[in-house]
Amino acid sequence: MDIEVYRLFDGRRLIAKSAMAKALTLKSEGGNAFLRTVTRKGVRSAIDEKLWDKIENPISFRYLDTDPDSVVGTADGYEATTLIEVCDALIQARNDKRLAPSQAFLAVQAEIIVRSAAKLGIVALVDAATGYIEDVHRTEYLRLWQEFVSEEFRQWEKEFPDQFADMIYKLYKLKRRAQRSFKHPQFFGWFTRKYIYHPLANSNGAILEMLDEANPVVYGGGGRRYKLHQFLADQVGLPALRQHLWQVIGIGNASRDKTDFDRSFYRAFPQAIPKEDPNQFDFFEVLEA
Repeated sequence: MDIEVYRLFDGRRLIAKSAMAKALTLKSEGGNAFLRTVTRKGVRSAIDEKLWDKIENPISFRYLDTDPDSVVGTADGYEATTLIEVCDALIQARNDKRLAPSQAFLAVQAEIIVRSAAKLGIVALVDAATGYIEDVHRTEYLRLWQEFVSEEFRQWEKEFPDQFADMIYKLYKLKRRAQRSFKHPQFFGWFTRKYIYHPLANSNGAILEMLDEANPVVYGGGGRRYKLHQFLADQVGLPALRQHLWQVIGIGNASRDKTDFDRSFYRAFPQAIPKEDPNQFDFFEVLEA
């Protein structure tokens, strides 16, 4: 997307007030849409007074055409770093579970902006230290920005397809309350840990332990700040997850019920059979009984 930005003669970098709304993908891209959004319950509670003072007092400035002596008009804006501070507040509001479901997209977009800005920022720091002239290569910076945004967006793509939830409902002979709902019974998390993460890459739970350490439980009832798959590496972890996930979906779709699924699953992944000691009885004898 195109974002309206300016650099003042005193060196301040500004983002137009209306562009703040556009950056956060608000349906209405006017400056008032941005103000309405940050004043709503949930979002406002995560904004401290110092940031709120900046939001309430945008910078009024005159913008010029290519001729620096010709004034084209006036506008309101914020220093570019204010956008990052707003994004930080939105992410914190999500982590504290203050956002309403209708506001969840704000935190997603905020994460994209912050991560991308951080990556681009380190490139700029290296260029500044080595004497690379930013103005001459501004097109390269724009290209890098677009690449980073694209990469970050993929991080938020849904790793678990609808077919996975459909399979679990079928195995347990349950009906979905709402076809498009993302809310499922709590035991779905247990099922995912047992059949997806625990046997992943034949690790016998080692990968799951590392994921739990990186993404610990922080909320009552066992809630975590992030999804476990967000901590899997793009090059190895996610491809392995996707391959295993679709194998499990295939087994589940071919199974009549949960018992049939267990039998087929542990035949496909015998190393995942839970055993407390080497003398434990054979698991398949129980399944065949």
